[in-house]
Amino acid sequence: MERIRQSIDVGVRIPSRIVMPPMASEGSEDGRIEDSTIEFYKKHAENPHFGLYIVEHNYVERIGKASPKQMSLARDEDVEGHKRLLDAMRSASRDFKVFVQINHAGRKVKPESIDGEPIGPSAEAGVREMTAEDMLRVKDAFVSAALRAQRAGYDGVELHVAHGYLLNQFLSPLANKRSDEYGEDRLLYPLEVFCAIKEAVGNFPVAVRIGGLDFEEGGTAISDGVSAAKRFEEAGASLIDMTGGMNGFTRPGHDEPGWFSDLTEAVKKEVETPVLLTGGVKTCADAERLLKEGKADLIGVGRAFLKDPRWEMDE
Repeated sequence: MERIRQSIDVGVRIPSRIVMPPMASEGSEDGRIEDSTIEFYKKHAENPHFGLYIVEHNYVERIGKASPKQMSLARDEDVEGHKRLLDAMRSASRDFKVFVQINHAGRKVKPESIDGEPIGPSAEAGVREMTAEDMLRVKDAFVSAALRAQRAGYDGVELHVAHGYLLNQFLSPLANKRSDEYGEDRLLYPLEVFCAIKEAVGNFPVAVRIGGLDFEEGGTAISDGVSAAKRFEEAGASLIDMTGGMNGFTRPGHDEPGWFSDLTEAVKKEVETPVLLTGGVKTCADAERLLKEGKADLIGVGRAFLKDPRWEMDE
């Protein structure tokens, strides 16, 4: 497994090419990190194959809370729980790094999660179109959440622009019907948020997860994903994490290891920033092959690792 064991710089140097991608554990109460969640991440941090852990998405303001048990970085009081989480993970005494993902659900909220009307790039049934004031407030909320992640001691932060959440809604023509500049250039608002975070956090690594493929007529195609990746690279992304867009993280008709590999391969040809591929990878051999074939620079192992924290340790 020569390639898996190679270190790589993603804003910080990590000791292997295997990544735990963000996966919602749904174990929080009012956004707080509970002991069960800390134990979950501590157990996974003991696996020697993984060089980077990306902690699941945290909401940046309450109206952007995706589900009732989602984790939060929306309040200063949340920082202490994240410190406890990191202390527990780092007690494994291994050389790995930890990022955390920050997110706003936009129109993709469960009604029981928020008080008030959901917001989105465009008006639709039960969803209010975001005003300039909304967009400024949400951008500031992302910046504040990133600064809290930095204070908590994370090694980096990942901006969620995928899986049908708010910033992905701006990116996709399936959701963004605006007639202003944010409709003409659908990546403009996600980039404004990203650049505001970069300006606030300084040299702190900022990764981005891009929903580069909607696999639906009228939605984003691979060329859109490539274009978005190039623009985020120009803005200073330390890691480009490519995945599905408005229709989620699985891909209809595909169950092969690395089912977004055509997307990541196309992106990798156009950028110098490390590219992460996740989806359907079940073994170290899968990961090694995808790296050897040049499909990506890093491989995310999600559900197989979720199922078995000792993934491949006994091989």
